[in-house]
Amino acid sequence: MERPQELLLQSAARAQARGEFASWSLILTAHESGCAEVDAEDAPEIGRELGRRGVTLQIAHALHATEHRVWGIVNDAGILRDRAPRTWIAFGDGSIDAARATLIADTIDKLAHTPSVEALDASVVPFASSHTVGELRAWLNRMRARLEPEEVEAEADRAVETRRVDISHNGDGTSWLNALLPTHVAIAVGHRLRRAAKQLPKVDPDTGEIDCRTRDQRQADLVGHWLTSCTGTETDVRAEIAISIDAADLIGLTEGPGITRDGEHAVPARWVRELAESETTLFRRLVLDPVGRVLDTTSLGYQPPDALRAALHWRDGTCRVAGCRAPAAETDLDHALAHDRGGTTSAGNLRCLCRKHHNMKSHDRLPEKFIAPAVEHRERWRLPSPVVVELDLWPAA
Repeated sequence: MERPQELLLQSAARAQARGEFASWSLILTAHESGCAEVDAEDAPEIGRELGRRGVTLQIAHALHATEHRVWGIVNDAGILRDRAPRTWIAFGDGSIDAARATLIADTIDKLAHTPSVEALDASVVPFASSHTVGELRAWLNRMRARLEPEEVEAEADRAVETRRVDISHNGDGTSWLNALLPTHVAIAVGHRLRRAAKQLPKVDPDTGEIDCRTRDQRQADLVGHWLTSCTGTETDVRAEIAISIDAADLIGLTEGPGITRDGEHAVPARWVRELAESETTLFRRLVLDPVGRVLDTTSLGYQPPDALRAALHWRDGTCRVAGCRAPAAETDLDHALAHDRGGTTSAGNLRCLCRKHHNMKSHDRLPEKFIAPAVEHRERWRLPSPVVVELDLWPAA
């Protein structure tokens, strides 16, 4: 039973979303009617184009907003109204808000084929209305990669061509070092940094001094050390990352993307196949049932075996508390029914909870309704596959 306060908050959120929809609708209508008047004028094309820009300026002035913001709303509203009617209706009744509508419109704008847009419009509303903006963004990325793998791979190849390193100096003795890298390389860098920072000794063995640096400071120092003391010109991905991919995609029969363990990123199948050729790659086969659930296994002890732990990390991706994006690899495996009360060490009774939420649950401060159920499959629209291959790229010994 939901509390009255929660119902009031939900009602307020829906009312706010309906207000955003009304604003978008008015802006779109005003822009279209204003442009229609301009287009009806007997003027050269350059004059009409400047007149349409004037319409945008007038609306922006009335709203005390920028022209860029007004044009963004006009563009997104037009996309949803004309190409995604289900999503537009859901926006109108308050099921989704402007932030989610913007993400969906942006994804539709990137889709190249009408059937892809129709498939997205048919499936996005239930997910968007029940998940956070961050979760929706990741879902849309995966959905687009599944619907149009060739287009997404071509886009990724073009993006990689822009990779670079930028250095900007702050003038206070610090500088920013920014690197634009392929996603799988950046993930590997992040995992290696976090692991290396954790492994640093808390007490200097030579001086006996306690290391008081924060985690961020340790990672920054490690980057500086690696870049100033190492040599080599080839990228060798050896940090532990996990990418799940259907077996048919891995061997090239189909071109569906690989998905990083946290579910956030889709990686082109060709890139995954290239990674799979590395001698440091370890393959793990996760056997699934017909609807994509990891088949249950049970351990008699309290601690799950490594194989079950890896399967649960793949299944959950992140902390299971709704909206929490803590990576599964950095979470605790919590027994839903406590082990000392008869709870089994099995996939059906274990879930990934970050340390904060695990502690809240242990002290009865985390209602069960805030813990999302296990995802049966990454997406219901994916064809059932009996085998998913997970690639772990491990650090060199």
